[in-house]
Amino acid sequence: MHTRRNFLSNLPGLGLGTLGVTNTLLNLKMINNAVAADAPDSDDYRAIVCVFQGGGNDSFNTLIPTSASEYQNYQNLRSNIALPLTGTIPTPGTGAPISAVLPINVTNTPGRTFAVNSAMPRLRDIFNSGDAAFLANVGTLVEPATPQQVRSQTVRVPRALGSHNDQSTTWQTGFPENVGSTGWAGRLADRVMANNISNRLSMNISLAGNQIMLTGGSAFGYTIQGDGAEILGGTQNLSGLNQTRVNTARSLIQQEQSHILRSAFAQESMRAFDSAEAFANAFNETNEPNNFRDNMLSRQLRAVSRTIAARETLGHRRQIFFVQHPRYDAHTNLLMDHQERLSELDNSLSEFWNELGTLGLRDQVTTFTCSEFSRTIRSNGLGTDHAWGGNMIMMGGSVNGGAIYGEFPDEGQFALGSGLDAGTNGRFVPTTSVDEYFAELALWLGLPGSELENVFPNLSNFYTHSPGGCPIGFLA
Repeated sequence: MHTRRNFLSNLPGLGLGTLGVTNTLLNLKMINNAVAADAPDSDDYRAIVCVFQGGGNDSFNTLIPTSASEYQNYQNLRSNIALPLTGTIPTPGTGAPISAVLPINVTNTPGRTFAVNSAMPRLRDIFNSGDAAFLANVGTLVEPATPQQVRSQTVRVPRALGSHNDQSTTWQTGFPENVGSTGWAGRLADRVMANNISNRLSMNISLAGNQIMLTGGSAFGYTIQGDGAEILGGTQNLSGLNQTRVNTARSLIQQEQSHILRSAFAQESMRAFDSAEAFANAFNETNEPNNFRDNMLSRQLRAVSRTIAARETLGHRRQIFFVQHPRYDAHTNLLMDHQERLSELDNSLSEFWNELGTLGLRDQVTTFTCSEFSRTIRSNGLGTDHAWGGNMIMMGGSVNGGAIYGEFPDEGQFALGSGLDAGTNGRFVPTTSVDEYFAELALWLGLPGSELENVFPNLSNFYTHSPGGCPIGFLA
């Protein structure tokens, strides 16, 4: 039997729109604060989709130099984990064959040639069509740094380099020297949510639980599952028993007026029910795409595509999404495990790209990858260890594709104990900061240049904005 006391005492355990209800009252208050804003005259739509490669992607076996001398240098340094230029090689430890890399047509690296991992034929095709690009050797920085400065400790560097949790947080917050309480996408949403017709539901949506990247002052991350928003009882469907439980919950909440805190909690809980129900209804009105595989990343990107399809019902002209693709921490069995992860990434990105084509929104959605760090160039025998700067992927119709941005290490920089190496294992000091990477995405989403440093506090260490300018140039 439901009573007010036992229902309210158990509210934190229920799926109220899948908000992180360990701090439920705070999150529910954020729903109320994100009130509808006056929309601009333009009816344009834009979204960015972050694909976080959790564990540290070996990005120098994702994007590979293939000019004769550069490839020979790469092969010498990576030894038994170097990918073949032609033919196949046996995988260390198992003997399973690994196929040759796939050449790509890069338009902005005269005299240098590159390829992608053989597990990524679909991304290769999207790249060659001009709709995808790479950003080379990007990573967390406090200020510009050289390997010599890092070794001599004469430059500030991010805290806890090499720590999965700390570097993941740094990528998400933009605070490399301390623990931030807000994320860059949350601060960005605080400043662009006025583009939306309604902010009853957050424009920041996570398919991977609560993520600090999406939390701002007023903005917050609204968490959904691959099949939509949970209301109560683990489903987005409001029929039958679940609808009865929702109605019971509402009735009990409406009766709770005996204490000011309980009353406030009850009011915000009602808004949470209403918001989750509104999202579920909008989500369920969309067609379920049938071109996605049944794996973790594809399910997340399928939900992203359905949420994008519901944008008009939700009143959103700006949206930010976070999806996660884990298990890149390849200390052993690197080649086979990496092939598996990249193949899944390749398939899922291609499926998402095709669905955006069906929706007619390829120019309006930019997908980009992140990972807490890359991997060492030196093999540890069967895999690689935690490093620093790495290579990221950008995909979208507004991406100036077919190009590699930033600075991919040349033959002299691609070295062990010298060049860009901060130590002796090929742990490259980044030549582009994550602040520049994300600032370009923020400008494209509609952030005024005058607001850049409010979102990215360290950006001025790397970039000075001028009207019409952009930090890197990979977005039109």
